[in-house]
Amino acid sequence: MKIFDVIIIGSGPAGMTAGIYCARRTLKTLIISKDVGGQMSETLIIENYPGFKKIEGVNLSFQIKDQVEALGVEFELSLASKIIKKNNLFEITTDENKIFQAKSIILAFGLEKRKLGVKKEKKFDGKGLSYCINCDGPLFKNKTVAVVGGGNAGAEAVEFLAKICTKIYWLEINKKIIADEIILNKINKFKNVEISLNTEVKELIGDQKIESIKINQKNKTKKISVEGIFVEIGIKPKINWLNNIVELDEQKQIKVNEFCHSNTPGIFSAGDITNTKYKQIVVAQGQGAIAALEAYNYININK
Repeated sequence: MKIFDVIIIGSGPAGMTAGIYCARRTLKTLIISKDVGGQMSETLIIENYPGFKKIEGVNLSFQIKDQVEALGVEFELSLASKIIKKNNLFEITTDENKIFQAKSIILAFGLEKRKLGVKKEKKFDGKGLSYCINCDGPLFKNKTVAVVGGGNAGAEAVEFLAKICTKIYWLEINKKIIADEIILNKINKFKNVEISLNTEVKELIGDQKIESIKINQKNKTKKISVEGIFVEIGIKPKINWLNNIVELDEQKQIKVNEFCHSNTPGIFSAGDITNTKYKQIVVAQGQGAIAALEAYNYININK
């Protein structure tokens, strides 16, 4: 079995930046991830990334991936499901029962989208229900849709859909929309957006695909006819599979020090999955670089 110097779990900005720095230190490197770009690839337009006034998240993701692959980093498109320490090596098993070994690991798998938590959510996933505006938004041109979530992610989805959809219901469970003023000003120019506060989705209705949703607003229930619903209600860590191999904080984030060390020697972590205060692309990339350089030092010390 081929032994890698470093296996990076996650291919978002943290993971792929770590891959660049590992490769430049001539480390045999593998990135394991179910997708490319993570949340970055699901962001419609990025306007705070140095070097670009604006760029689509999916385009930035694949530009970075091209750079990483050109440096010789390998990719395995699957989901890591288990890590164990075995004979001074780390052994990673994927959901396809593939096994890989490495001298060190960088955990950079970010966070996952929160679900609505209603019945039939799994049934309608991909059948009118979407958690990715960038992936599915264009499919709903000239249709009536709902967007759930009043943060920046929800606002970005609404702004995009308002340009192509007949009607958008913007649903927020709280009393106020909390998004950047600049994007709210853009949304206010559209006449096809209806904002509904103090509103919770209670039920998804349809046969083969979503036809309507039942909502509760101020203890009053009503049904809205929609052909699609986009869920943008935040993100959360998915860490159960780690099986206590690293220490977590109260929010189930991986605890790291300023050099991206976990409490387990040889395991480093970077990006949104860590207990860093700021969840931003450039912050994740900085951590990815630090984690890679620290992994290089760890490998040299433990030759």
